[in-house]
Amino acid sequence: MSDTDWNSNLGGGFGRHEPGDEFYHGTGPNGDTLTETWFWNFHVPEAGINCFAYCWVHPNLDVVSGGAMIYKGIKPGHLACEVFDYRDYMGMDVVGDGSRIAYPNGFSVTVEEPLQKLRMQFDDPSRDSSFDLVCDAVDVPIMRANNRHFEQLMHVTGSLRLRGEEHRVDCFAVRDRSWGELRPETNAPVPPYTWVTGAFGADFAFNVGSHDDPSRDPEWMGVMDVPQRIFNDGWVLVGKDQRRIAKSSKLTRRTGDRNAPVSHHYSFEDDKGDTYDIEGKLIAQMEWGGWSNATCHLGLVEWSWNGKTGYGESQEVSWNEYSYRMHQDRLRG
Repeated sequence: MSDTDWNSNLGGGFGRHEPGDEFYHGTGPNGDTLTETWFWNFHVPEAGINCFAYCWVHPNLDVVSGGAMIYKGIKPGHLACEVFDYRDYMGMDVVGDGSRIAYPNGFSVTVEEPLQKLRMQFDDPSRDSSFDLVCDAVDVPIMRANNRHFEQLMHVTGSLRLRGEEHRVDCFAVRDRSWGELRPETNAPVPPYTWVTGAFGADFAFNVGSHDDPSRDPEWMGVMDVPQRIFNDGWVLVGKDQRRIAKSSKLTRRTGDRNAPVSHHYSFEDDKGDTYDIEGKLIAQMEWGGWSNATCHLGLVEWSWNGKTGYGESQEVSWNEYSYRMHQDRLRG
C-alpha cells in the first residue's frame, strides 16, 4: 500500500502491552513522517450518530493535529457534520506526557487508569454540543507483533448533547493507538483500503484491514491493478480469547458518484479454524481528507452475524489514482 508496512501485522501473532503504552512515546526513526496516534470513538446507533476523535502527533516536527467529528446519518462532506472541529497545527503542550490530551476546542481525554479507564469530554456552547463519557476496557489491548500498535474494545457510557438534543451513550467501541513508525504521504496507486471494527456486545468483536477480494469482482476490476497484498491485518475477540485472522475475503459496494462505501461483506477464518460471515451497511458516513493526498470515508456500520446485530467503525482510504481512473471510466460510459 505504501513504502512502509505500518498498517500490517507482518510478524503475525500478538505482541505484549505495558501500562506505559497508554502514554506518549515520542520515539522512532528519523524522518518528517514519524507518527504517533490515538483514535477514540463512540456511537448512538438508534439515532444514526457516530463520533471520530483523533490525536495525530509528528514527533520529529513537534506538531499535533486532532479534534472531534460528530455526525448523524449520511453527510455529503465533512463540514455538513453536526460538529466538526479538527485543528491542523497545535504545539506539543496539548499532549504533554499523554496522561491528559486537551485541545483548545474543548475536547479532552484523561487517563484515569492506564489501559483500563479513560474519560472523554467535549464542550462547545456555540454549537450547543457537548459530551461527558467514560471508556472502560472490556479486555486487555490487542497488540500487533511489533509492539507499536494496538486496538482495544471499550465500553463507552455517558451523555451526549448534539445541537441541543440529548442522547444517552452506551456502546461497545474499538479504539486504537500507534507509535514509532513512519507514515509516508506518497501516492498509493491502489484501490481503496478498508479498516473496519465491529462489536456484538462484550463477548464478540473483530477488526479487519484489507482491500477488496479481486475474485469477487469489485467495481474497480479492469480499472485498477490488483494489489500485491489484499489482507493486511485482523483479529477476533471471542470472550477473552484473542485470535488472529488467518485469511479474509471482503467485498465493498460503493456509490457510483463519490465512491463512498454503502455496504461491506466479510468472510474470514481465525487461527483456530473458526469461520465467520458478516455483512454490514453504512448508517452514518462522512468524507474527510485527513491527508491531502488521500480521502477517507468514515462511517458507522450496522453489522449482521448469526442473527445478531452489532455496530462498528468503517474507515476507507483512497488515493488520487483510484479516484482519477474511476472518474475517467465513468466519463467513457
